[in-house]
Amino acid sequence: MKKLLIGLLLVSFMVSAEPKKEEVGRYKVDVTTYVNKRGSIYIVETTYDTMTGKVVARNRFYHTKYGKKKKWYFLYCCCL
Repeated sequence: MKKLLIGLLLVSFMVSAEPKKEEVGRYKVDVTTYVNKRGSIYIVETTYDTMTGKVVARNRFYHTKYGKKKKWYFLYCCCL
């Protein structure tokens, strides 16, 4: 009887183990702020490839310009 209870207990621990997590996307974007020596505030976006671990793109924006879309960028993305 003890062996049966121990076996059931071990099986319950094995079944309740966390499932393997799958990646949602391949790229990760980090946003940080940067202040230069003159006191200007910039926002830096860094895009990483999670498979290789390399930096794909790094963009720096002045803090008042961040989040505003530019027409030329929109046209460039649409034409690709």
